[in-house]
Amino acid sequence: MITFIIIGFIVGGITGITGASGVLIMIPIFSTFFNIPLNIILGTSLLVDVIASTSVSFTYFRAKNVDIIGTLWVIVGALLGAQIGSFFVISVSRIFIMFVLAMCMIFFGIKMFRSGLSKEKKNDLVVSDKISSYLRTPIGMIFSGFIVGLTTGIFGAGGGLTVFVILYSFLKFNIKKAVGTSSFIMLLTALSGVMGYAENGNLDIKLGIIIGISAAFGGALTSIFANRINEKILARIIGLFFIFLAFVMFTLKVLFPFFNFNLI
Repeated sequence: MITFIIIGFIVGGITGITGASGVLIMIPIFSTFFNIPLNIILGTSLLVDVIASTSVSFTYFRAKNVDIIGTLWVIVGALLGAQIGSFFVISVSRIFIMFVLAMCMIFFGIKMFRSGLSKEKKNDLVVSDKISSYLRTPIGMIFSGFIVGLTTGIFGAGGGLTVFVILYSFLKFNIKKAVGTSSFIMLLTALSGVMGYAENGNLDIKLGIIIGISAAFGGALTSIFANRINEKILARIIGLFFIFLAFVMFTLKVLFPFFNFNLI
């Protein structure tokens, strides 16, 4: 019980400061050190995302760093994609999930960290005005949201990382508003994904509630901190987190299984 509470607090802490889904922590830990099927881990991590994101998004909302109206079409596409993606999780291999998540996190983490060090106003993580204008249309936002939803359903993630990239790089939100809004959208997409996993029996409700409640406390504390620090510092923290966790995930869940080497 205490172990799950600690894990939840860490998960919530990471969500609060980065807007990332709890799946980024729960999959490596539970699939490596606990005898729990991957489908159950994915569904349960979504339930944790629902609980933790409620606390985190509320804190960012109070700091005026959540834009609901400006992302309505993204939310519509995300909810649709989450339902469709949950039906394809069975056909996706564990190593493939880990590899895709790790590569995306390393790439974006390096870019984010560099942007936090740069003294120039130009940000190479942000797309051109022309591309951004297309993505700001209802069709463009629905399509972007649909990709987020598929990420939610297939990877068992609330889509926090994907939403953050879309809001920050494509729609040009500032970093704090991108984190806050992504946590709110993750709340909705995760809830949609939970319904799909619950229908297929891939959900441990008791475990999800225990971890989720402690994650809500951890998320509330770190989101208060994130709303008060300089954006450059926050960018470096987010970048370092993604790089570190990506290497851990890649080593434990891609390299070790590929070479048939087990930690335990």
